[in-house]
Amino acid sequence: MKYFFLCFSLVIYSFTNSAQEISQPILEQISTRQFSFRQIGTLPETINEGSGLETFNNEVFWTHNDGGIPVLFGIDSSGNLVKTVHLANKNRGWEDLTKDNNGNLYIGAFGNNKSDKRELKIYIIPNPDSITKEITLAKVIKFSFEDQKNFPPLPNRNNFDVDAFFCLNDSLYLFTKNRTKPYNQIINVYALPIKSGKYMAKKVDAFKLDGVMVNNWITGADISNNNKTIALLFHNRIITIEDFKYPEFSKGKFKEYKLNHYSHKAGIVFKNENELIVVDEKEMNLIGGNIYQFNLQ
Repeated sequence: MKYFFLCFSLVIYSFTNSAQEISQPILEQISTRQFSFRQIGTLPETINEGSGLETFNNEVFWTHNDGGIPVLFGIDSSGNLVKTVHLANKNRGWEDLTKDNNGNLYIGAFGNNKSDKRELKIYIIPNPDSITKEITLAKVIKFSFEDQKNFPPLPNRNNFDVDAFFCLNDSLYLFTKNRTKPYNQIINVYALPIKSGKYMAKKVDAFKLDGVMVNNWITGADISNNNKTIALLFHNRIITIEDFKYPEFSKGKFKEYKLNHYSHKAGIVFKNENELIVVDEKEMNLIGGNIYQFNLQ
C-alpha cells in the first residue's frame, strides 16, 4: 500500500513541479474516407439519458441514466436489454463508466454543472456481468478538487464539472468540462487512486482546444485494452491520443475524427483496438437514444 501511494504521489509531483504551461495540441485531421461512423441499434425506452458505456466481454454493454433510479443496464449492440443491476447508492449525476485490470467497474457520480458540490463520488462494484444480488452496495471514492476554493467558483474559474474518465494502471484520470466565462478553452486532467477512500483530486495535466465551449465539452472517454489509444468523445467528433506518456497526455499525438453527426453523445467504449461503440442521450424525444459503431480504420 505504501508503494502504491508513493507511485501515485510521484505522478502528481511531475506536474505540480513543472512549468505548468498549457499546451495546445496539433490535431491531425482524419479524412472521412479513412473511418466509418454508423448507427447499429436503438436504446430501450428505459434508457432515455444513456450516459457512460463499458463492456467486459464485448457482448454486454453497460450504461445508465444520469439521474433517477440507481440502476445499470446491460444491453447488446442492437440495444436489447440483457440484464439490470440495482445499486443501493443514489444516482445523482452519474456521467461515465470505466473498469480496471482487476475486473471492477467504476461509476463516475461527478456531474457538477454549477461546480458547487463540495464532495463528488465514484462508486466501485465488481464486474456487473457476475452480480446476482438484487441490490448491490458499492464502495465509494469521495473527492474534491485540490485547486477549488469556492463553491461555486468565480465565473472565470468554473472548470470543475466532469463527464469523462478512464482507468490506467492504478489511477483514474478525469477530464473537465469547461464552463468558464469568458471561455478560456482549457481542459484540466485530474488523477485519483482506484481505492475507496477520501481524496483530493490532483491536477496532472491540462491542454487547450480551439472552438466554442459546447463543442469542446468532453462527454465520455475510454482507453484501449492495450493502453495505447485514448478516445475522447464530443457531440460531433472523436479525438484520439496516441504515443503518450501518462499522465502528460497532452504531449501525445492527437487525431480528430469529424463525424458529420451532431447529438448529445455521452458514452464511448473500445470493443477492440480499432472499433468503438458510442451511445447518445435522447433529446426531446426527437433525436438521439441510439447506439453507434465507430471504426478507426
